[in-house]
Order: sequence, then C-alpha cells, then structure tokens
Amino acid sequence: MTLFISNERYSHLIFNCLVTAVFIAAFGAVYEHFSFGVYSFYMIYAFAFFLVGGAVFWMLMAKLKKEFSTLFICFWNAALTTFTVGSLLKGVLDIYGTSSPLINIFWIVEVLDIAAAFLSEAVYWPNRTKDRSPVFDEKN
Repeated sequence: MTLFISNERYSHLIFNCLVTAVFIAAFGAVYEHFSFGVYSFYMIYAFAFFLVGGAVFWMLMAKLKKEFSTLFICFWNAALTTFTVGSLLKGVLDIYGTSSPLINIFWIVEVLDIAAAFLSEAVYWPNRTKDRSPVFDEKN
C-alpha cells in the first residue's frame, strides 16, 4: 500500500516550514547577538533552507498540483533538517573560531537524503494510479 499526500494538505507542510524558518532565524539572531560581534553567513542564512526548500517548494508543488509519496516527504524534510543543522553547526564553529573536517559528513548525508527522496518517488511512481490512498482522513 502506498500513501500519498493530497493537494489540500500542503498548507500544513507550508505552515510547518514557515514556523521552523522563523524559529531558526530567531535562534541565529539571538546566537549572533551574544557572539561579541563575530558573524557567520552559515548562521545568518540557516533559515533559508526551510524557507526556500520547504515553504516555497511546497507552495510551488501545491500550485502545480503535484502529489508526492509520504516517503518522499519524509526524506525531503530530513534533507532540509540536515542542511539546517549542518549550517548551524558550521556557523557555531565559525563564530567560535575553529573548524572541523566532520562538517563535510553533513554535505554527504544531505545529498544522500535528496537522492533517497527522488529514488523513493521513482519507485512509487508506477503505483500512483493503482493505489491512491490518502495520508489523512478526509474527515479531519
């Protein structure tokens, strides 16, 4: 059984991405306020992943009336979260004045998350016409 999200439910994803972007922007602003004048572009623009890759992406998909499997949505949101956490960690390390080669692992995981999202969509594409079970009950 393949579960798909309906076009009417994009508003929930868009709202969550916008709230997350605002929270990340506020976190970055507060963190840099107490960083004694040291700034990091990774910290300043960490909110952009959820704003552009989340809210704007889902708005565009809702406008185009595209449907995605829930597995795609999970992998896509995991990629956005990994991008954001990697950017925040890189920003913290930049503000602290150090670096770490382990940050490169975040970029690898992000690419793997995005690849897994599109691979899951390619695997579930043939089943789209056979089984169109909604993710949410229409009564909610």
